[in-house]
Amino acid sequence: MNRAVVVGIDRYSGAPLHGCVNDANDVADCLSDKGYDFDCTKLLDGQATRASILRTVSEIAYEESGDTLLFYFAGHGQVIGNAGHLVTYDAQPYDPGISLSHLAQIMESASTNFHHVISILDCCHSGSAFGWTDSRPLRAADIEREIPSVNESRCILAACRPEQTAAEQNGQGIFTDALTSALLGMAVDWEGQVTLLGVYDFVSKAIPVETQTPVFKGDIAGTVVLGRGFEPRAGKPIESSQLGETLAKAHQFIDKYHYRQLSELSERGVRLQRGAKNCAEALEPIVQWFENTEHDLPDLRRQPDWKSLVVRLREFRKNLADITIGEETRFGRVVRHLGHGGYGHVWEVQGPDGVNRAMKVFHGNELDDEVKVSRFRHGYENMRSLSHPRIVRVHEMAKAPYGFMMDAIAGDNLRRAYIDRDDPEIVLRLLLDICQTVQYAHTKSVKHRDIKPENIIAERGNDGELIPYLTDFDLAYHETNRTVTTNIGVGGVINYAAPEQLFEPNTKTARSETVDIYSLAQLMFFVITGRDPSGEKLRKNVEVLTKTLGSWVDDRAATILIALYERATSRPSERPQTVLEFMKELHSAEAIIQAASGTDFVSEEIFCQRVGFSYRGINGYTASDHECRMNSLSGQVEIVVRLVDTDGQQHANIEVECSVTGSLPIPSLKSSKTGRESINVRLDKSLKRFHNATRHPGNKGTFQTFVHIRDVPLDVGGVSSVTEIVSTTVWGIEQW
Repeated sequence: MNRAVVVGIDRYSGAPLHGCVNDANDVADCLSDKGYDFDCTKLLDGQATRASILRTVSEIAYEESGDTLLFYFAGHGQVIGNAGHLVTYDAQPYDPGISLSHLAQIMESASTNFHHVISILDCCHSGSAFGWTDSRPLRAADIEREIPSVNESRCILAACRPEQTAAEQNGQGIFTDALTSALLGMAVDWEGQVTLLGVYDFVSKAIPVETQTPVFKGDIAGTVVLGRGFEPRAGKPIESSQLGETLAKAHQFIDKYHYRQLSELSERGVRLQRGAKNCAEALEPIVQWFENTEHDLPDLRRQPDWKSLVVRLREFRKNLADITIGEETRFGRVVRHLGHGGYGHVWEVQGPDGVNRAMKVFHGNELDDEVKVSRFRHGYENMRSLSHPRIVRVHEMAKAPYGFMMDAIAGDNLRRAYIDRDDPEIVLRLLLDICQTVQYAHTKSVKHRDIKPENIIAERGNDGELIPYLTDFDLAYHETNRTVTTNIGVGGVINYAAPEQLFEPNTKTARSETVDIYSLAQLMFFVITGRDPSGEKLRKNVEVLTKTLGSWVDDRAATILIALYERATSRPSERPQTVLEFMKELHSAEAIIQAASGTDFVSEEIFCQRVGFSYRGINGYTASDHECRMNSLSGQVEIVVRLVDTDGQQHANIEVECSVTGSLPIPSLKSSKTGRESINVRLDKSLKRFHNATRHPGNKGTFQTFVHIRDVPLDVGGVSSVTEIVSTTVWGIEQW
């Protein structure tokens, strides 16, 4: 387990700073990314008092254990007498905050519980802004003197040398700007790892020598690995002759495009007809060349000339992001504006082939926000990795303007779509379809983390039923306070975010499946009531939900749904831990509603057909007497449900056959039995809770299994129980 405490303070009384909170947010975002997977606790401004910082760090240092404990501080540093201090939010003239010696004692104790203990301090800048008597800014020498490093488990990375102050630029500390760049990939080594020494090496090269020189101190007996699983570095050291040639080529690219832009984008008519398209086609390979060159020669990022060229390149891309209706793009003509969010605008584009697609374009004025740019790319990669008919399919990613193409769904988002809320079966079927899609994403280790009406597009099927499609994975695994609050003004959508996303955004809990469980419960409230839930007054939500469900045909279903809502919006540990658990209650409510509309009894001739309807809905299955056939919603598992025989007393024996289709990309299963065995073990474990179900493997194709279910009652409850077993079996197969 990796733990981090990240502190950032701007709002000092009498000596404010401007970039420390942003720095702390960016560092926490990076450390909580999947490659690092730190469980981060952030203390910003008023939260960062002396007592709260010491309590937080001490509780982790003394009571927890793991691989790495990292402490990051961005704010003022001050020395009074011979004692260095980190200046806290509640600093006083003779009590600046936390002494370095006290911090050293805590970190030394932590080294008995953590393999590596790291302090990263960006606290030298502007220290003289305080008018305290007999004080001076904290320097790197003070840090080295008061926080000794005695072995590989205690390392210090400070912003600058003793005689320097740490500089800020464009609202961000230069040191942390380089630090986040290193964590975002510029410090990745040839094995796909980010090490502490690699971070220091990059940071020290990225900051101009005349500005400040970072300081690293630590006796490293082994490699301190901060993150793993990145694309290995392919670069090499840059030579002076190569540097000159590269910069000359870059200048040539930039100057040539500059003159093209003047002729193609200056006049609106020219831009709409051909200018934007021509410029995008010309700029795309230039951006790609810059990115490839920077990847191969990362030392370029410390060159002032290269930096200025990159700034100009961003301006070119920003200009192309200002899209208007009627504009001809590389992908076709812009037909209409579909919507916008915290990451960009979505436009409908009609291609040369007459097919309409959606084009999502990143906000041009935020291209310098590396963390947000990276998160946008992750959203695209997440959607591209999820091959599912109910997840909007993405296509090519463009560099100019920065964005990507995706399928255009012939419908509106769930907030604007018509839902027949007077028909409980329609409501529950819609919710189950959405849950199955989210469950599929979870089997691929992707948590959406932004489930809300705006991110579900509803298409009207041939029979009038709503077909939901999940989109916008920008926040998947990468949520922050700042990105959540950008949506406050959009119809109350912030109320769909779990509390831990808002108040503990960089913790493991905020990246778990239970975050989506909370959002699904809030979405259930919206689908049933037609109103946005409150994010704070959950008891009021229960009252509204209870009143709405009072008009349903059976109060037993209402009781199940109210209990599900209360449980799913409680503390993370008390929520259903998987989407399957959440769906189980929906299936139970659906079974009661179906029974209330007629009789509980289901004849053996149509029993399997009812299972098909319960699992896939209208037109999702084919049925004959005693059997139904269907595919899982992802299309990757073929399912056959058969009624084998009955006991003459309204009970039946059911067989469920599941076979992997040829589209399932599991190469290991095709070449060895190890993969099959691992799935079989997972299935046996998952099905163990069903006392009347047994399983045996088949030998058809890539993978096949049979589940036998004994003594199933021929009623809607039996249909619900078989449907749950089908869902559990499919989940066990698809979760590779």
